[in-house]
Amino acid sequence: MAQRLIVEGNDAIALAVLCRKRNLPSPKGYESETKFKQEFVKSSGGYEKTLSDLKESLDDINLTNIGIIVDANDAGPLTRWQAVRRILAEKYAEASLFNADQQAGPKVVQEENLPTIGIWIMPNNIDQGYLEHFLANLVPEDEELWTHAVRVVDDLRLETYNELTPAKIGKAYLHTWLSWKREPGKPFGQALDSKYFNKDAPVVQPFLNWFRTTFILNVP
Repeated sequence: MAQRLIVEGNDAIALAVLCRKRNLPSPKGYESETKFKQEFVKSSGGYEKTLSDLKESLDDINLTNIGIIVDANDAGPLTRWQAVRRILAEKYAEASLFNADQQAGPKVVQEENLPTIGIWIMPNNIDQGYLEHFLANLVPEDEELWTHAVRVVDDLRLETYNELTPAKIGKAYLHTWLSWKREPGKPFGQALDSKYFNKDAPVVQPFLNWFRTTFILNVP
């Protein structure tokens, strides 16, 4: 038995930290940090490469569970799901894919004698956006520094020398905020470990539920 999590960017480490802080068991067979990073996670480095890695993984007879995390970006979750669906249609029955079509939120495709496939589209399977939008919902509600960072970025957008495109505003909010914390510029995973984010924010539970459904976890 083998399992794999395919991610578009460098999301996996931050999300792994979040799972650990919420006491979610590790995927079975990948308890060590080294095996998790080197064997369980596949960081594709781009959306198109993610789809290519999914095709390759579907041909691996050893894989029993495959998760894929991509950003909705401006294309939107439906467009991303349809692209993944076309790939899955080469192996999975239409009835299995139709069942996934009916699932609100993240998708899980299950069919006898084929790998369980879970698809999470950042930030929440509903809206446009990316990992930073997901993490922004973990910023504590009373965080005045966040409010200030958002205001400064919004002011910048009014200037003629602004270089931010609308699609990148969410990234600018989060990275600006992190650059002003007590230890500036921490990567997302380290920022979670430093308790900059609220690990108990409501948006986390749906992701944990999806992870549990997609993978076989190392439970007693």
